[in-house]
Amino acid sequence: MSRTILSTLSPAAFRALLGTATSASRVVPVDATWYMPNSGKNGLQEFLEQERIPNAGFFDLDAISLPGSKYPHMLPTYSIFNQAIQELGIRKNDTLVVYDKSGIFSSPRAAWTFALFGHPRVYLLDNYITYKQAEYQLDLKPVDTLSTPLPISEAEFKTKYDEQVIEYEELLDLVQTNKLAQDYYAFDARPHDRYTGKVPEPRPGLSSGHVPSSLSLPFSKVINADNKTYKSKEELLEIFKRDFDLDLSNSDFLKGKKGIIVMCGSGVTAVVLRFAIQSVIGLDVPIRVYDGSWTEWASRAPSELIVKTH
Repeated sequence: MSRTILSTLSPAAFRALLGTATSASRVVPVDATWYMPNSGKNGLQEFLEQERIPNAGFFDLDAISLPGSKYPHMLPTYSIFNQAIQELGIRKNDTLVVYDKSGIFSSPRAAWTFALFGHPRVYLLDNYITYKQAEYQLDLKPVDTLSTPLPISEAEFKTKYDEQVIEYEELLDLVQTNKLAQDYYAFDARPHDRYTGKVPEPRPGLSSGHVPSSLSLPFSKVINADNKTYKSKEELLEIFKRDFDLDLSNSDFLKGKKGIIVMCGSGVTAVVLRFAIQSVIGLDVPIRVYDGSWTEWASRAPSELIVKTH
């Protein structure tokens, strides 16, 4: 199976990349703006009514998801994603540049989803706010829709899914058999006070706390104070060394473990961590996303497996 190019891209590099585009191999911006439910904002409405990068499509994290799920924006099925891509007009030969208007928040999740479903060239714009401040062109033109097939077969997607996603049942078994810490480093990207249980979750009625043996790594730690750009590779390596005594400068740090698991509230900012480790640090180790994340765990796990440490 061919490997997807999945990396960050500065606004200036994006503008240079546009110069390489042809009708057969387009460079397609994808707006993946999503906000927390209590923010009062709506990414799709902003896309339709406010500025956007010229010729961008919109990736709706809520709509392109598993229908009927009790948990927000769970990964869609192969057929649902295929239909969504056809409606977006994205083709296999396109190079995708994914962004969100917050800077670095929901776009890593969308970029990873494209890569998971086999799109060969996906970049994360680091970041839209800097792009806008540089006064690069913006517009409000409607997006054309072109029919295109998904770039991998359903069997290939299943293989990638098993490699990059962990579901509740497998994680529960790892916790109950005391093998989570033995087999994985599991990082939780939520704010630390939600991890400890000191403050409530933003979703009413959902307990805060954390998965046993998971480690607190708020996604805000891997991005700069302006919440717009990733910290440098050197800064990220220092964070892992200082906070977890882990040397991520090479893959030997796993010491027999199977890889890394990332989670958060609903599977969005977990992928901010995934990008930091894989694309900014450049570490080639297995990283699995717990798609249901804390919303699913707190709803399904036995109460004794919801840990509070405040």
